[in-house]
Amino acid sequence: MQRIGISASRNMARRRMSTQIPSHFKSLVYSSHDAQDCTKVLSLHTYPRKESDESIVLRTLAFPVNPSDVNQLEGVYPSKPEKTMEYRTEKPSAIAGNEGVFEVVHVPKSAKMLKPGDMVLPLQANFGTWSNYRTCEKESQLVKVEGIDVLTAATVGVNGCTAYQMVNNYVDWNEGANEWLIQNAGTSSVSKIVTQIAKSKGIKTLSVIRDRENFDEVASELENKYGATKVISETDNNDKNFAKEVLPKILGANATIKLALNSVGGKSSASIARKLDRDATMLTYGGMSKMPVTLPTSLLIFKGLKCLGFWITENSRRDPSSKLTTVNEVVELYSKGVIKSPRDDVRAIEWDVSNAKDDEVLQLIRNSINVKGKKNVIVLKW
Repeated sequence: MQRIGISASRNMARRRMSTQIPSHFKSLVYSSHDAQDCTKVLSLHTYPRKESDESIVLRTLAFPVNPSDVNQLEGVYPSKPEKTMEYRTEKPSAIAGNEGVFEVVHVPKSAKMLKPGDMVLPLQANFGTWSNYRTCEKESQLVKVEGIDVLTAATVGVNGCTAYQMVNNYVDWNEGANEWLIQNAGTSSVSKIVTQIAKSKGIKTLSVIRDRENFDEVASELENKYGATKVISETDNNDKNFAKEVLPKILGANATIKLALNSVGGKSSASIARKLDRDATMLTYGGMSKMPVTLPTSLLIFKGLKCLGFWITENSRRDPSSKLTTVNEVVELYSKGVIKSPRDDVRAIEWDVSNAKDDEVLQLIRNSINVKGKKNVIVLKW
């Protein structure tokens, strides 16, 4: 996989050059699913674009390879795009990808909000972002973004919006009080955004991370770079003596832990739930351990714990205006430097649109699905 620097992605974000719309588009499509090896169902397909002066034409700048994208290819994700013959495939097919950032290259005469050169994001999932070009019919399907780099724009719709809504939409925070949230998977992209947003609001964060040899180094980075108030290990999280003797000293006087964010499940989720105060809330937005969330009955009966699921896709479907508002709020936080660009946390991989052969592009995507660690973001070189 070929990697590119952030300077290149910034240049692409600033590029507002006119372009001739090609007669054919390329997209990563699939017509079936494979839970064992989802890369087998993908193909790079070339098809004629729909001729319509009333369509908005978009040129892709970048798209991430998210776990939800992979789960869709595997056939295990609840939200799936409709398969269609629109792309002239042998079987009904869908275009992969839910998140990405585009440059507007054509708008109909009736357009009121967008113009060529604007950088935009799709507001809903199942947009089919793994493409070189896309079209859409309504301006309301898109949101314009400014003042952020391409890597930020490509990932703000899922991670950024997830973190922002979880911190802001479920708990009433009291300014100046010693109030905390606790979260597991503290090294995840969402968790890092959570700590930065929380710090800007005066909310303290207790982040739990896996035990590791370089624990002190990782904890220091999370605290000093990403604003976590305190980082503890899963061993500490699961230790009753730690919770009784050490944790009160960390939290300080009159502390309340009002919110838990769980993306691990299993024992870790029960341990962070036990640290919550009365009438607190736990949001589960992932299950990395693939273990169920099992909670003590006493937390529900005697402490009034509210245990809820969180899914940004469903929130956006139910209330599209909330996604628009959230994107605008998060973009403003990025543009002000409240949240750091994810450039250090992603692996930017170049798709040379003019020179890469189809089989090279397909292999690039397959590698991006299989290579773990940092989030892979495909950045198109025009």
